[in-house]
Amino acid sequence: MASCAQLPVDAPMVPGLIGSVDCRVHDVAESGFAALAGPGSPVGLLLTGLLTLYVVFVGYRLILGRGGLRVGDAALSMLKIGLIVALATNWGLFQTLVYDTLTKAPTELGGILLDGQAPFARLQDAFDGLQQSATLMASRASVGAAATQGGPGFGAFAVNTGGMTLVLSTLGVLLASKVVLAILLALAPLVVGLALFEATRGLVEGWLRAMIALAMTPLVATLTLSLELAMLAPSLRALAEARAAQQFAPFDINPAVTVLVLTSVFALVMLLAMIALCVVAAGLRLPRGLAGAAWSDRNAASEAPRYATSQVEPMSRAATIAAAAVAMDRRDPAAPSSDPVSTRMLSVVSDRASTTTSAAPAGPAAPLGQTYRRTPAPRRAASSARRDQ
Repeated sequence: MASCAQLPVDAPMVPGLIGSVDCRVHDVAESGFAALAGPGSPVGLLLTGLLTLYVVFVGYRLILGRGGLRVGDAALSMLKIGLIVALATNWGLFQTLVYDTLTKAPTELGGILLDGQAPFARLQDAFDGLQQSATLMASRASVGAAATQGGPGFGAFAVNTGGMTLVLSTLGVLLASKVVLAILLALAPLVVGLALFEATRGLVEGWLRAMIALAMTPLVATLTLSLELAMLAPSLRALAEARAAQQFAPFDINPAVTVLVLTSVFALVMLLAMIALCVVAAGLRLPRGLAGAAWSDRNAASEAPRYATSQVEPMSRAATIAAAAVAMDRRDPAAPSSDPVSTRMLSVVSDRASTTTSAAPAGPAAPLGQTYRRTPAPRRAASSARRDQ
């Protein structure tokens, strides 16, 4: 951290803070990365152990043929191991691919959207003008007058509060996001190694989501500041004219109130924009499985027929017997349907089913000539009839 120059006391606040924080956060990320990725560091030993376990698990799946892992998937897994090792141990590669992308790309994108304008350069002029106007209004206020009584005292309070809110809601958010992003980037050697296993994949996803949201915060702060300065331009111009007239200008509190209201509104806008960034970053999902998205798609494709076939219920025993009987009748249409042997065989087989109930088999046919015979009445003795009376 000794490479960063000390900020002069009389240096402009906004560019001085931005330059100092950029240098400090770079040193924090680089030194933290080197401390964690060093050969003798505990994190380096942990990363080596995680890589060893991962290779053992992949080899175990290949040998036993479990999980549907194939040789092509193993090649992709080895490629992922090489990428993780390179990012977790080489600061030059990590700085080029990750650090510069997250810290410089949003700023360049903001410059493209604003057509090369630098709103933070104009922020210093706006803040200086607001402080001078607050000093002038405070000098015109009566001695001992409270700010809530109105007049120049309230104008000085409104302008001073508006200027501080303007700086904190734009420059403060920008610097805070850079500091937190540098801390997360310094933890990269530890977090990248956790991406090897499904159990710790959620930690890596949360780490990436936080870094994406923090990296996009300077872009949102730059765009918000540009719009805010454009809306504050008439009030800043009126306050500048009042400063030029000094004590001879009539006091007008409207520009001061406008500055206070607009800066408060845009502070709320910045808060809502950060919430929106968090919601957008929360949609990040890493591919599941050892071989990434292709692995997950193949597993989903292999599981689809199993669930599709399980939804079709098998035919019951009664339905199978009925289908067999219909097929038998179609094959032998000339056979009599009242054959006692056939009826008896079908009845016995259908009685074995537990879910169906069948009617009792019909009895043997009556002998010839006995169909309309009268049923004999039971005989009763005369003594029995007298006894019953």
